[in-house]
Amino acid sequence: MRRIRPLLVAGTLVLTAGIGTTIALTTRQAPTATAAAPAGQPAASPAAAPIDPTTSPTPTTPNTPDRDGAKAVATARAFLANQLGMSDMVAGPFRSTGTRAGEVGFRHKFGEGRRLLPQTGPYAVVVRLQRLPAGWWVLGVDGRSIQITSPARLQRISSSLTVRGTAPDVYEGSLYFKVTQDRPGRDLLLGQGLVDGTTSTQPGDLGQLRFRQPTSTAPGWVTFYDASSDGSNRILQATMVRIQFAAATPAPRILAVTTSPRLHTLEGGWLELPPGAGTVVISVNATNAQRVRFTLTPTGNETGPYAQLLGEDRDPSDGFSLLWRYPSQGLSAHLDIQATGPGGTTDKQFGIAH
Repeated sequence: MRRIRPLLVAGTLVLTAGIGTTIALTTRQAPTATAAAPAGQPAASPAAAPIDPTTSPTPTTPNTPDRDGAKAVATARAFLANQLGMSDMVAGPFRSTGTRAGEVGFRHKFGEGRRLLPQTGPYAVVVRLQRLPAGWWVLGVDGRSIQITSPARLQRISSSLTVRGTAPDVYEGSLYFKVTQDRPGRDLLLGQGLVDGTTSTQPGDLGQLRFRQPTSTAPGWVTFYDASSDGSNRILQATMVRIQFAAATPAPRILAVTTSPRLHTLEGGWLELPPGAGTVVISVNATNAQRVRFTLTPTGNETGPYAQLLGEDRDPSDGFSLLWRYPSQGLSAHLDIQATGPGGTTDKQFGIAH
């Protein structure tokens, strides 16, 4: 029987704000960012350097290699503690990976029951950093055996998102995930749950994650992590990918519905058809819609199976309309008008009497 691990509470991860990274002060203010920095991170300066780390100039403040490396380690340690709750970690030495880039690996100090662990073997997480004029900026985190190839760093994502990569050593092949968006104070949680690569039929496909629509254009993080099954809920390893969100697609809106000839309105808002058989044109003014469907359902209980599709207009170039040839028999029904577009579906209903 599959063991069920408890999900970490939403407060376990508070992901960083800023454009693509997290920063520690050296001797000057941090660069301008699109969102306020979270607790433990420096605030943005109005007259700051460019926000793209890859184009920022080398710091002018002199630093010895040892001092610079110590600052990078301190930045990485604070990031793990503040954003992942990984506070009992032992840092390895700073390793330079370029003229303005480096990384720091961390191992767990304690195991189950607060047992001291030997500081050997691979790191649990590796924090990647970029050096800016104001200090060190976190680019991402790589878990020991959680390798994510999609989404890529700074990729624009939308729900639902297919995740690709490998996680061979994760408990039962399942990964916890969280999607957050930067905002002042505590970051906005957009979605969380599990992705399970064992259910996928495509090699390297770890499954899909879904999240609600962001509230702004601010960037965020997707975090994949493996949690302990001993009841402590501590994170064993995690991979964090800095992302941007695709522009929101507005939902369809039905602005107005008119008829020709104009139908008489009865008490309660019902529309009355003229006596006998005839025709009526129903016109719909809708925005952000690609098609409109017209469905007639008799009044009463459990009448859904008797619904009749009157027609569908898939050409928004001249508006949406339906020419309805109604019979001479009397009827009492609900006319449902459904507008559908990339941003979803919306409905409007009228009562029809004849």
